[in-house]
Amino acid sequence: MKSFNIYLLFILTIFALLGCQKSNKSTAKIDNKSYINDFELLQENPNKETSVKITSPKAIIDPTINDIEIYESSIDILNRNGIDFQVKSGNATLNNLSNNIRVFNNVYISFLKDSYYNITTNSFNWDLNTSVIDISNPLAINLENTKINASNGFYNIDTSLLKIDNTRFNRKISNSEGVEEYQVEIKSDFAKWFKNDNKLVFTSNEKQVETTIKFLLTK
Repeated sequence: MKSFNIYLLFILTIFALLGCQKSNKSTAKIDNKSYINDFELLQENPNKETSVKITSPKAIIDPTINDIEIYESSIDILNRNGIDFQVKSGNATLNNLSNNIRVFNNVYISFLKDSYYNITTNSFNWDLNTSVIDISNPLAINLENTKINASNGFYNIDTSLLKIDNTRFNRKISNSEGVEEYQVEIKSDFAKWFKNDNKLVFTSNEKQVETTIKFLLTK
């Protein structure tokens, strides 16, 4: 009986030690990450035409995979004349090795010089070594009195050119008294928005672009 008690005590001691080792390993794994409050990162693009400023109330750096997890992120894209546009999202992940940032969770892109102009989407990827933002998800573009929906697109920061696919353009036209007179709808395979000139160009395969004008007021 005494031998059995000694054996049982030995087994319990071994389990306790193993439990402590597992707990210590879990703690070490968590402590391997760095938690940063009031995170801020400023980076210039290689062409030095633009720079990127990323701010967040909280970020987590994981050195094992070289990722920075950013929460409630705000990304300012600055050119020589100041801030060109701003991106806000619930989350973002920046990989230090590839210098690629993925922005996701209620992405809102606003063009600060034009308060009516903005883009919403689920997520996008951007190689910070380039000037091209890849929006591989459906996006909605809001211009003044105009809405454009597309399946995906690319935005070139250097040329301020947005290319989108499978587009549906809707615009409301009002008279001088502010009364809506008619609506214009355009469907096309492709479209380009030249932000600096505020110009839209629609093209389709075999040059087929479908345009519908709906008159709201008749005499």
